[in-house]
Amino acid sequence: MKFSTGIITAVLLIVGSSGAVYAFGKHNHWGMSPEEKVEFVTDRVTSKLDLDSQQQENFTKLAKTVAQLMLDAKASREQQVNEIGSLLQDPSFNQARALELVQQKTQMINENAPLVVNSLAVFLDSLNVEQKQQLQDFIKNHRRHHRHQGHDQS
Repeated sequence: MKFSTGIITAVLLIVGSSGAVYAFGKHNHWGMSPEEKVEFVTDRVTSKLDLDSQQQENFTKLAKTVAQLMLDAKASREQQVNEIGSLLQDPSFNQARALELVQQKTQMINENAPLVVNSLAVFLDSLNVEQKQQLQDFIKNHRRHHRHQGHDQS
């Protein structure tokens, strides 16, 4: 599960390469549709990394993939929260059901990881050395910012 979590984290950091995407993930109440968010993020990343049309298309596919996965996860979130609440209220904690909920989430990650990694690889492989360096610098600065904010868990 650590490997899958690492993949998802890497993807979110890549998608967050504009700084705006971090806000995109954190502030879902912007009133934008998922399509508008993808367009906004793609425009920001395109300008920050000076992407050509093929790179922009590759990034758009990656952003759409991640956005769809976030929507899918959000769709089941309320039901899962309610079920966890029920588990906590039961006189005896149902370990089997709790484990099943965790396994469902893990299965979703494992099923979608190849799609995300493939989209990420296509995008990253299309970048030139300078663009990759800009992306690495952003990730480094992004992690440093979170460490100072007390958000880093490593």
